[in-house]
Amino acid sequence: MPVPEQVRGWADPQIFRLLGLAQRVDVSGFERDYRSDGVGGLPYDPRLMLVTVWWCYQRQWRSPQEMARACREQASLRVVWQRERVPSAACLRRFVQGHRGGWQTVADSLVGVCDRAGLVDVSVTATDSTPVKAPAALSKMLTAPRITTRIDDVRQELQALHARRQAMVDEAGADVFLEQGCGDLIRAEQLLLVRLARLEKAEAAARLRGESGPAPVDPVALWQARVDRHATELADMIRCQQQRCDAYQEKVAAGRKPRGPAPRLPEDDARIHQKRRSLQTARRRVARAQDSARTARDGPVPRANITDPNARILKGKLNTSAWILGWLLTITVISGQFIIAGLLSPHGNDAHGLLPNLTAATVTCRNAGITPAFGHHLADGGFAAIDLPEAITGTPLIGVTTEHPATDQDLYARRSPMVEPVFAHLLRTDRRLHTRGHAAQTETIAMITAYNAGKYLRQTRTTRHGT
Repeated sequence: MPVPEQVRGWADPQIFRLLGLAQRVDVSGFERDYRSDGVGGLPYDPRLMLVTVWWCYQRQWRSPQEMARACREQASLRVVWQRERVPSAACLRRFVQGHRGGWQTVADSLVGVCDRAGLVDVSVTATDSTPVKAPAALSKMLTAPRITTRIDDVRQELQALHARRQAMVDEAGADVFLEQGCGDLIRAEQLLLVRLARLEKAEAAARLRGESGPAPVDPVALWQARVDRHATELADMIRCQQQRCDAYQEKVAAGRKPRGPAPRLPEDDARIHQKRRSLQTARRRVARAQDSARTARDGPVPRANITDPNARILKGKLNTSAWILGWLLTITVISGQFIIAGLLSPHGNDAHGLLPNLTAATVTCRNAGITPAFGHHLADGGFAAIDLPEAITGTPLIGVTTEHPATDQDLYARRSPMVEPVFAHLLRTDRRLHTRGHAAQTETIAMITAYNAGKYLRQTRTTRHGT
């Protein structure tokens, strides 16, 4: 139904541009998830749902409750829907977190739309990470034995609930029990079953981290290696300084006194004094680590969050002294600051996040029909140096220093201006995910598509209204 011109003026012009863009992306992934047996109500138009999520995400309204309230109160969304039936918070939550394939298809096709507009240049990519919070409490991190105790408590509650239901059936009869209604008991049983499943998943995650987690670092060996390094460097510095003094004295004895002051003796040199202090500090740390090792435990106790077992404890971004429960979001951008890959890393640092992101970027470009090969991949020193497989083209430049050629340094200087503003725009007021478990990755893809859609409209400067 066409929108009257006087009503169209009430809405934000951006939403009509988003409607036009939604007609050009592939939403077949959402349509394939709809039931074909006629069960359930009439589904919402996926393009209208897509525009609603995009428009709200670009205003940092990422909570399903905030998006549902915007559908009821914002004139722009009311004009788009053109009817009283607007999606609820539960419907919007299911749309965001329940269509992984649909969102990935939209992300790939949107990159293809940007490529056909001449906005995609894969000659240089930049990758970086930032922590994002999970919708779970940090205080719910429990060890595997404590989670097992809670599982036993929930099972006892289930047994008591079943016994209570059986007693009511025996006393009044099955027919009377069903007529009087057993909705409260059924709801209580469903809640306990959901809680039991989540606890069992958290217990498995805690035990898996204890079995396959990284081995704890031996502080004694770490500081002893540092002592050996300082001792070797100190001996080399003393030998070199003594050679300079001997050479100077030989020239003075031969009547050829060099210009400038005489070199200091090894015991008077400031650098050697500093190296001696470093060696003494390292030796004290070795002694302290040896004392701690006598009474220390075998290693850190593995823990998992009973609300969101997939999340982990990370160092906060805005306040480095604070710890958060969440994920490490790693994104890869290209020139023009378009995001071509974004993954939530299961690790606690950047070391293992580059290769999965470049693999996802390669798949996205292939699905979008982008044929040019990658040029250079820029990443900071937090990412470990890797050897790219043959399937991924391009040359990695990771943590370039002054030892590299000037051309590499100039190229690496583009990394921060490419990727840092993207994080600032993507998470400018809300650094929290609103879904849990594996659905958090689906929400991440939805955030990326909303960002790319806004970026596309700003760079193409579309001004006409309508679809």
